[in-house]
Amino acid sequence: MDFILLNATCVGEKPDGIAVYCRELVQRLLAKKQNKHYIVYINSKGINEMSFLTQKRNVTIYIIPGWFSPDHGFIGHLLRLLFSQYLALRFPRAIIFNPSPLEVALRHRYQAVMVHDLIPLLFPDDHRKQIHFYKYLLGSALRYAGAVITPSNHTMKMIKKQFHPEVGKLFTIHNGIKLPDTKTLNDTKRKENFILYLGRLSPTKNVAGLINAYREIADQVPHKLVIAGSGDIEILKNSDPGGQGIVEFIGYVSDEKVDKLLTTAALFVFPTFYEGFGFPPLEAMARGCPVVVSNVASLPEICGEAALYVDPRSLDSIADAMIKAIKNESIRTNLIQNGYERANQFTWQRSADKHLKVFDFVQKGIK
Repeated sequence: MDFILLNATCVGEKPDGIAVYCRELVQRLLAKKQNKHYIVYINSKGINEMSFLTQKRNVTIYIIPGWFSPDHGFIGHLLRLLFSQYLALRFPRAIIFNPSPLEVALRHRYQAVMVHDLIPLLFPDDHRKQIHFYKYLLGSALRYAGAVITPSNHTMKMIKKQFHPEVGKLFTIHNGIKLPDTKTLNDTKRKENFILYLGRLSPTKNVAGLINAYREIADQVPHKLVIAGSGDIEILKNSDPGGQGIVEFIGYVSDEKVDKLLTTAALFVFPTFYEGFGFPPLEAMARGCPVVVSNVASLPEICGEAALYVDPRSLDSIADAMIKAIKNESIRTNLIQNGYERANQFTWQRSADKHLKVFDFVQKGIK
C-alpha cells in the first residue's frame, strides 16, 4: 500500500508524555516534503491538539469517538488497544505506526511500535490493570512487529532482556523537546522563589519523597515547593509531614503554563524512581533552569553532565542536592550552561527523520 497509517488516538484533551511524543512527532513527519500519503486516526477529544492536520494536503484524517481518549483512563486504554487490532485487520499490508504499547497490534508484521518503558513490569502493584498485558501479550507482539523503537538505550536493554526480539529490527531514537515559547530569563532575573516538580503524581515519580526532603531544608531556603501535574493530590497531602515551608499543588497545567513555570523556577527537581526517557528535565534545561534528577534508569543517559544526581530513595541525598543547586553559585552556573548545551541535542525534527528511516525499513519487508 502506498500510504503510512499513523495511529494518534492516544492524544487527548490533557496530553501526557506519550501524547506529547505522538503529537510532536506526527507534526514533524507531516512537515517534511515527501511523496508519502498519510492516514491519521485521532479521537474527538484530541482535535484541538492535532488541529495542524487540517493544513496538510497529503493527509486523510479519521476521527473516532472521544471514549478512546486517555482522558477516560482504563476504559480509553482498553478501547485503543482493541481498535489497534481492528486497524491491523483492516490494513494487513500497510505500514502502521503505533506510539505506545497500549496501541500495539498483537499480530501485524508491518507495524512500527514505540515502547517508552516497561514500568508496569517493574512496579506491578501500581499497575494491576496493565501488568498481565505487559507480562503475557506484549512480548509476542514485539517479536512479531516489523520494528520496535525505544526512546533510550536503557529501555532497549530492558526489552532485549525481557522479550528477546530480533535485534535487527530494534531502533533507539531519542525524543525531542518543546523549545521555549518566550525568551529565557537569565539566572539573575529569576525572581520567583520556588522549587518546581512537573509530571504525573504517580507513586513511581516519588513526589512524596521530594516533599519530605523539601521539609528538611525549608528552614534554610526562602523557596516554596510547587507541584504541577495530574494525579491523586489528596494522598500526597495526607503523607506530607508538615513543618517549615510551603507546598503548593496546582494540578494539571497547559503548555503555556508549563513554559512560564520552567522559565521562572529557581530549581527543577525530578526524583523519580524510574524513567524511560524524561521530558521535564530537558525542558527545564532548555529554559535555563538548574536541574536535579535521580541517578536511575535512563536519566543519566538523557541528562548527561547537565544535572545534579541524587539517590531517589535517600531523602538526605535529595535535600543536599537541592541546597547545593540553590546556594552554590558555581554549581548553578555550570548546571545552567551545560543544560542549554544538552537540551539542544534533542530536537523533534531529528527524531522524525530517524522515524522515517524506520518506516522505510519496515517498507522493505512488504516488498
